[in-house]
Amino acid sequence: MTGSKLRLSPAGRTDTKQSEITVETVLFYVFYALFAQLLLILFILLISGQSPVFVQRWVFQLDFTGFFTATSDWLHGVNPYLRTRFFTPPPSLLTALPFQFFGLGLGSLFFLVIDLAIIFTSLNYICSCFKMTQRESNLFFAISSIYFPVIFLLERGNLDGIMLALILVSIFAKNRFIKSFALSLSIGFKVYSILLLAPILLARLWKQVMAVMLFLALLMLPFHALVWNFFLSQTRRTAEVLGAENICPVGILSSVNVTEVTQHYALSHAVTLVYLALWVASYAFMLFKNRYSDLTVKSIYSLAWMTAMPLQVFPYTGVLLLPLLALKCREIAERGLPTLLDRLFLIGFCLVGFQQTAFSSYFHFSSAVRIFDCVNPIGTVLVIVSLALQSSNRNQLDDPGMSAAE
Repeated sequence: MTGSKLRLSPAGRTDTKQSEITVETVLFYVFYALFAQLLLILFILLISGQSPVFVQRWVFQLDFTGFFTATSDWLHGVNPYLRTRFFTPPPSLLTALPFQFFGLGLGSLFFLVIDLAIIFTSLNYICSCFKMTQRESNLFFAISSIYFPVIFLLERGNLDGIMLALILVSIFAKNRFIKSFALSLSIGFKVYSILLLAPILLARLWKQVMAVMLFLALLMLPFHALVWNFFLSQTRRTAEVLGAENICPVGILSSVNVTEVTQHYALSHAVTLVYLALWVASYAFMLFKNRYSDLTVKSIYSLAWMTAMPLQVFPYTGVLLLPLLALKCREIAERGLPTLLDRLFLIGFCLVGFQQTAFSSYFHFSSAVRIFDCVNPIGTVLVIVSLALQSSNRNQLDDPGMSAAE
């Protein structure tokens, strides 16, 4: 896909004035946009002499520290949801279990190394599934290396790298047992991947749905005493809507201080319900428009709605847009030219990758910080709007292993 292809005019004649765009070209423009902002950050550094802060750092691997502490509490018979900022389902305690022997310091370092390996393997898996050439793969890895959600994920040490790997296996694996187990495990670690059950249900793959639910029930069984505590923690988490470090569209309201007006409980509750209704409606509309597309396509499109799941979504969840970028690049290349909605998606993807913390570290006055905080959630909005309004041109992906028929 690296070379330019000639288009045919309606009469069948070769049109030499317009060459088709390729996957490599699309990836190059995305990389150029993300790299350009790094050059701008460097230019501001040269002028101001102030070093940028790409991710606000509290402690090394902040989120992993929370998982580590929660797991330690659980092992000592203490409710893990009481003493630390731990909000994920109880089975996610297993992710920090192997590191308890090494202690927090060494365990955090080991987790960072393993997280890097998982992300690298996941990116390589994406390139393999979409049959990228070496040049396309290099560009895809380059984009990922400077993508804000990836940087944020590695600094914080959350589970979204593991989630990306599990979701990819649940979508692309050929074996249905492995697909179902990977999806159930991902739901047990973070709830948002339950969204992938929607396209499976629409495809009437009842056995796969039952398998996922069975695996999930078995996974939750040892943690049944913590289920209610998990729901209570989600109630507290939903009440915390931040403007900074939030790629959910609701973060736009927090960034521009609209939430100061909506501090009244009833009005704040109404805003939440309206957003939830829009989120559900847009997702349902996307599934309806793509009802004749391959199950894998609908599943990959669903990843965008996970990054907008009400109401607080930290930037590391944006790593789920990487397989979506790979799919959209192929669709654009097959159409020959990007449509308006394709451009909207690419702009949204780049805005989700905007280095909000770095720019905020340069401009400390509140109005500028609020504007920078709005950029990531605006990108999420553009991605969702583009996917909801444009149906995929793929009825089946090229690789039989990527088809739901396996």
